[in-house]
Amino acid sequence: MTETPFAARRHPLGTVELVPIATAAIPEIATRMAAIDPWARLRRPAAAMAERIAVPDPGAHRFSIESDGAILGYVSIRHPFLRGPYLEQIAIFPEAQRRGLARRVLDWMAGEVEGLESNLWLCVTEWNEGARATYRALGFDEVAPLPDLVAPGQSEIFMRRRLDAAPAA
Repeated sequence: MTETPFAARRHPLGTVELVPIATAAIPEIATRMAAIDPWARLRRPAAAMAERIAVPDPGAHRFSIESDGAILGYVSIRHPFLRGPYLEQIAIFPEAQRRGLARRVLDWMAGEVEGLESNLWLCVTEWNEGARATYRALGFDEVAPLPDLVAPGQSEIFMRRRLDAAPAA
């Protein structure tokens, strides 16, 4: 039997690896996420974020991004989704930014569903122009604004990256 996409195991991505989320790592991840945008700007409390990460969810595949045991970020992927996985959350901590980690994670996601799915999906806050530009450079197209989805008065931008067509069922 072939391994399912996003299996809860270590996934090497060059100099870093995705590690299934460990309960002991959740407080550090949530605290560090709460200190950076978009979560800082949205005033998301670390405790609430930790609770959300800790809740078991069979559709959410959660990993810490690590190098030599140091946690450099966090990623949560929802799969199945609309004919492809949805990047539910990604946080690259400041010391690891601008090193191509988001690209590696997204390319890994595409590889996990190669030949099976035809899309990668994500949402990005409208004011987060740096992230929007990064995702556009990684092949994502802005599909639609989703007003008031996360916070009143702001929109999330639903984005899609088309993959090679999945085989007909």
